[in-house]
Amino acid sequence: MEFIGQTIRVMTKQEPGWLRPVSFRLDGKEHTVVRVDERWEEHTLGDSWWQRRHRVHYAVTVADGRRFELYWDRGARGQGETWVLLKELADESAD
Repeated sequence: MEFIGQTIRVMTKQEPGWLRPVSFRLDGKEHTVVRVDERWEEHTLGDSWWQRRHRVHYAVTVADGRRFELYWDRGARGQGETWVLLKELADESAD
């Protein structure tokens, strides 16, 4: 696992009931998402509305077989919607 923690631009497609990442750019290279392996939501409530967080996390596999975790931060402290590439996940076949 390698931590990345970088804001990225993500192309998405609206699916019934959820938003699916289709591709993203990392270090100047376009990565096509071939599979969403897992999706989960994180909700953090604060005392005030600007302290609340709503993140939708995705574990995805891209065309070259690499796996990544990214999240869609829906309104990070009033800054609007942001996509973050959190980390590259370990190759499961190496276990």
